[in-house]
Amino acid sequence: MDKVFLENFYEFLLMVHLFATFVLIGSMTHNLLCVVQYVRGKFGRQKLEWLYLKVSLWSYVITYAFGVLVYPAFRVHIRGEAEGFDKMIPWATGLFEVKEHWGAIGLALMFVYYFLRKNFKPEAEREKLLYFYVPLCVVLNVILWYKVIIGCYLTLIRGSWS
Repeated sequence: MDKVFLENFYEFLLMVHLFATFVLIGSMTHNLLCVVQYVRGKFGRQKLEWLYLKVSLWSYVITYAFGVLVYPAFRVHIRGEAEGFDKMIPWATGLFEVKEHWGAIGLALMFVYYFLRKNFKPEAEREKLLYFYVPLCVVLNVILWYKVIIGCYLTLIRGSWS
């Protein structure tokens, strides 16, 4: 079988992808906790919330980029082989594809979320906070936690080819 793009770096790329995912899920969860305080009328942690959001944006971009770099080797060795997802557990392929589609949607929403926050003050624009910013934060957290849980589950099913 021919070598796959970046196959020799698969484990390293996967570890960077995993580390960036941990940073992302931690920063977005902490961002959500700050946003919940906004709903309660407490706006004392705006700088910290803004920092969490910037870290979240960059870690999402890094996670996504390294996921793209890992994908060719994953596609050939884990999904494509005779005992891969497609043959071993057919529904796992669908679960993975749904996870990836939500990841792309989440990346787009992350940029919307970032630019929304960049141009408004939570305490001054209560309607924008309640009708746009808070729901977007919740949706992003649901997407990210779904991706992490499904990613871990699929890795437990079949995460390496040795």
